[in-house]
Amino acid sequence: MPMKNMKNIIMKSMSPRQRTDSTLYFSLMAFFLEKPYYGYELYKYLRSESSFFQIWYLKQSQFYGFLDRLLKEGFLSQQLVEGDQYPDRKLFTITGAGISQLGNWVEIPVKRGRDMRQEFFVKLFVAKNFLPEKIKNLINLQKIECANWVEEQNNLLIKEEDQFQKILIKYRKIQITGMITWLSEMDQE
Repeated sequence: MPMKNMKNIIMKSMSPRQRTDSTLYFSLMAFFLEKPYYGYELYKYLRSESSFFQIWYLKQSQFYGFLDRLLKEGFLSQQLVEGDQYPDRKLFTITGAGISQLGNWVEIPVKRGRDMRQEFFVKLFVAKNFLPEKIKNLINLQKIECANWVEEQNNLLIKEEDQFQKILIKYRKIQITGMITWLSEMDQE
């Protein structure tokens, strides 16, 4: 077996993380709730006028790839606008399916603690800026999810015999408890 293939097999078996398909790109639909945008116009706005890029930095090529994906999935529609002084441009608008998908997506809690830093904050940004009626439900569902994580850590701790693993589990449990405290404070605002 070639060394490169052996390395890939070893690396795959060593990684405890499962690759997941990110749904962060759904958040881009929120901006189209305000008005239709040309792709570059929205990208420029996101980079300069919005705190969105503080949470999720997007390269321009990624951004356009996500717009194409949303278009193919039927969440955005486009209209070709002919230009006299500039090349033809695509004007994007959110569809009814896009509005529905965005509303559903924003309330789904993240499934792992490491996703709080980015995916949860993107959902919170979308809810606060575009769908304020969804904030309370987002926070409540995430608190429930975090409570389940604490319970999982408690169960792991009971079964674990290795002392170092116990230290890691206790650390995770404290992190998650901190997340619950923060979510409770957010719920009061």
